[in-house]
Amino acid sequence: MQKEKKGFTMVELLVVLVIIGILAAVVAPMYFTNVRRARAAEAVAVMGMMREAEREYFVSHNQYLNVTNGNLSHEPGATSPGLSIDIGVSQYFAGDAFNVTVNASSTRFTDPDPVNFVIAAKGNKTTPNVECNQTVTEDCAVKASEVNDYLLEMDNSGRIFVCYAGSDCSDSNNWSAW
Repeated sequence: MQKEKKGFTMVELLVVLVIIGILAAVVAPMYFTNVRRARAAEAVAVMGMMREAEREYFVSHNQYLNVTNGNLSHEPGATSPGLSIDIGVSQYFAGDAFNVTVNASSTRFTDPDPVNFVIAAKGNKTTPNVECNQTVTEDCAVKASEVNDYLLEMDNSGRIFVCYAGSDCSDSNNWSAW
């Protein structure tokens, strides 16, 4: 009577490790792409609110409103006009990350050119606030450092282009449609 050997052979273990390695190589890039896109989704939501506010402003004043970084929550008639949007405490993009440029030109919006205005969100414009936490109601971003190199642009038609961290955003090839 022969004794049965229990356990795995070295070849079986290596095959399992190779399979796990292949799965990790396939899944990791998809995961990190989704993480970047999820972080940018917060900016896209605010940009959508800004787009609607610009449209409402146009209905009342027959023109669009230029908004500089940091003036998002100001009233449209203020000396530094804004769109009266208060995003409060956010995860990644504070109010100072957004601006609107009327009749802007852009290398990303071609065929057709940008429609009426371009809303930009710049992660490096968000000032991290040391005291920013879930109980503070001021305009700040809790995890601003995680989107430091993100750049997003949206025009009135709703087209969105994004350049993520780790890319040279001065190169138009690194921008992608949302």
